[in-house]
Amino acid sequence: MKKTTLTCLALSSISFAAHAQSSVTLYGIVDAGLGYTSGQRVAQTKGAAGKPIVYSNASNYAFASGTWSGDRWGIKGTEDLGDGLSAVFQLENGFNIGTGQLGQGSREFGRQAWMGLSSTKFGKLTLGRQYDPIVDFVGTISAGTFLTGMGAHPGDLDNIDNQSRENNSIKYTSTDFAGFRFGALYGFGNQAGSVKNQSTWSLGGQYAHGPFAIGAAYMLANNTYGANGGAWTGAYDGTFASSINEGFASAENQRIIAAASTYQIGPVTLGVSYSNTQYKAGSFSLFNGKETFNSAGLTVAYQATPALRLAAGYDYTRGSSINGGSAPKYNQFNFASYYFLSKRTALYGLVGYQKASGKTLDAFGNLVNATASVGDVGNGISSASNAQTLVRVGIRQTF
Repeated sequence: MKKTTLTCLALSSISFAAHAQSSVTLYGIVDAGLGYTSGQRVAQTKGAAGKPIVYSNASNYAFASGTWSGDRWGIKGTEDLGDGLSAVFQLENGFNIGTGQLGQGSREFGRQAWMGLSSTKFGKLTLGRQYDPIVDFVGTISAGTFLTGMGAHPGDLDNIDNQSRENNSIKYTSTDFAGFRFGALYGFGNQAGSVKNQSTWSLGGQYAHGPFAIGAAYMLANNTYGANGGAWTGAYDGTFASSINEGFASAENQRIIAAASTYQIGPVTLGVSYSNTQYKAGSFSLFNGKETFNSAGLTVAYQATPALRLAAGYDYTRGSSINGGSAPKYNQFNFASYYFLSKRTALYGLVGYQKASGKTLDAFGNLVNATASVGDVGNGISSASNAQTLVRVGIRQTF
């Protein structure tokens, strides 16, 4: 009788284990190299309203961390709950391999931190700090795929290169319908007395079939109305860390419409991208009305051999005239080469050049000359002049 009971218990435990299978994966990327920047602004005076900061310009030779891909390590897991339903989670930490410092504002899991449920029938619902649909559906087929963050639209002001994440958010992503997927996100501002303040909402979709892919998304991020305008500490991280748009961080809200498409012809992949980024002023903003930036880009990538890939791109960004000044304009050129030593390890070389013209606002709302800032802020550092060149060489390994 005892043997029969033990046998039943053993079979029951085996049956349960088979039903509730789970897995946890540790993964990461380490990316390091050397870089040259032709011009990096250095403040010589303090600034204020009516008194712009005086900058000097200096070239910079430096250690470069996370140029191709931001350095990271993460843990992700899934547990099978049966009938196509799974519990899922992902925790991802960003860091600087040169100093060991945490990234994304020194957050422990600043890149991603979410959990939720995934269904093969109904899609995935997740909660936490996560990417918005612009990143999911546009960023995955944008210039950054071939040119890294150095090829992002100037300053990554449209967040296509995932500079910003959404805190306190809930996101739904659909299953695949014959190549089409869609999703939506809402980020809670967690502001007492207001549902709208510092909240974010976004939606988008992507269609991919054979050599063709196209994606589009929309996002609206609300700032705190009132004296705290410019904080951007609620759902949305913000994208105001470069000279491209730092003068509009006090906006009441930010609206982004973005789209991208790729088409593969043998070893060649062609890509186009477009975004419209608008900042609307509020009562406490340092500018009036609206400021709009339109960005468009072209990319071409060539898989010369199984190990060697070459890519080039051009971006043009134009802002609307502000406070009577001439409209800011940015022309950017990028070149990239990758040599894969193995599936996990590769060498790379990147070059970016940008020329700026027109007038924009500084962080204090002063009308100033537009200055260059190549790519996203993770790779680029704003210049004090209207032209800038960046060069990066390095090695990248995944695990």
